Amino acid sequence: MAAMQGSAIGKPQFGPWLIEQVESGTYEGLRMIGNDIFRIPWKHNSRKDLGDDDVKIFKAWAVVSGKINEHPNDKAKWKTNFRCALHSLKNFEMLEDHSKDQDDQHKVYRIIRPQNHQEIQNVEPVQLPFIPHLYKSHAWNNGSQQIIPTTSSNYYETPYSDVPCMPNNTPPPDQLPYNTGQQCNLPALCDMEISINYRKTEVLKTRLCLPLVQFHYQCDPSELRGEPIRFPSTEGLMIDQKQIQFTKRILDSIQRGLQLEVNQYGIYGFRQDQCKVFVSTSDPSEIQNPEPRKLHQNTREQLLCFDKYFRDLIDFIENRRGSPDYTIYLCFGEKLPDGKPLEKKLITVKVVPLICRELHERAQMEGASSLRNENVSLQISHNSLFDLINSLGLPSVA
Repeated sequence: MAAMQGSAIGKPQFGPWLIEQVESGTYEGLRMIGNDIFRIPWKHNSRKDLGDDDVKIFKAWAVVSGKINEHPNDKAKWKTNFRCALHSLKNFEMLEDHSKDQDDQHKVYRIIRPQNHQEIQNVEPVQLPFIPHLYKSHAWNNGSQQIIPTTSSNYYETPYSDVPCMPNNTPPPDQLPYNTGQQCNLPALCDMEISINYRKTEVLKTRLCLPLVQFHYQCDPSELRGEPIRFPSTEGLMIDQKQIQFTKRILDSIQRGLQLEVNQYGIYGFRQDQCKVFVSTSDPSEIQNPEPRKLHQNTREQLLCFDKYFRDLIDFIENRRGSPDYTIYLCFGEKLPDGKPLEKKLITVKVVPLICRELHERAQMEGASSLRNENVSLQISHNSLFDLINSLGLPSVA
């Protein structure tokens, strides 16, 4: 019915129309499966078990676009028209192709939303748990009202600097069940410190507050998404020629490289080239019985889960576990971890989510320790952490 009404008022734009259909829940197999990630049923027309539901979305586009009049019964044409419209837009990127699977034929796409400075500034901060003992040393009294200093995260590549912003109407901490990063002098979720090393030599270091970054070396700029970070060349580096030779060999295999995405759930990696990329969230030199973790090509994979990190941090404060890991190590062209120290690797990227580091440092300042001993009892004043876990503002990821 909606599709027929659309044809009466003119052909809609394909992108907004498709997103509306995905979110409507009226098509079997067409649905969101993640943050801006959705799946489309994609059964081949030659299959004997092809039913009306399998081509319903293709037919709907044929109706609203007017193509149904040219091909009223041609399912293959409906699908072709849909595919052409989908692939003509840069707003959608195919992540996975399962169209040849035996049991569930579908494709997975991601919505590429336009990125600009204004959008970054207007991102609504994710609610974070309010842990009084982590924040109390950062607050001061203003008359009868306690004011929590805040730091604005509205900046764009302003390395190692904070822009203070003091509101006069901040409620006292005991009225806040949890705080946002801005309310507690915390970095934003997408605030990251990124460094690139060629073995022991640090060739790049920067701080960004952006939800999408792309590490690349040689590719058409039109193929890049988000903020591009190009691997530096080896020219002028005071390193031996053998290292330069092998480093260049890896660099030459990197085109679009890897996308790094940050959202309220965590940090994700998306490898786009043949060049293999391995990841570790622990210091590779400290891992016993290391097992290299390779990122699959054209697959979005979670590298760090914020929900798990904050839960582990609470357990760390309660002396129920050791220090939680939060630094992401990416190694291009070599296995990681494999028992060898990080400085032996030719190309590595280190990503530090600053909100995780800040909370970890505050926990340590208040007495949290990696020492695990049943006789150790940390005397830290805080609200019930059991209640806190259940009131986390961040989405829970099972």
